[in-house]
Amino acid sequence: MSGSCGHPQGRPTLRIYVALGCAGCRTALRIADAVRQARPEHPVEVIDLADHPDASPPSGVIGTPTYLLGADVVSLGNPDLTELLHRLDSSAVTGNDD
Repeated sequence: MSGSCGHPQGRPTLRIYVALGCAGCRTALRIADAVRQARPEHPVEVIDLADHPDASPPSGVIGTPTYLLGADVVSLGNPDLTELLHRLDSSAVTGNDD
């Protein structure tokens, strides 16, 4: 469904799933931009489910926006940016997808 699954420098990819008509998805796009600015070394992908109508989303994606770090759901709905950045920093230090 998404592009590469690479983990540059041990960093799991943050994937943010959005959908057309989703009330919180505009905020999700702003959060994605903020993460890219604050952590330019961390891979971030925004996946619009409308772009992949025939693909099944990962099992943890039960609504939008949903944030996955590696294979783990880190937020259903928009997280606090500070908490999300802390989670990204923690995953980079440990090298885990947790």
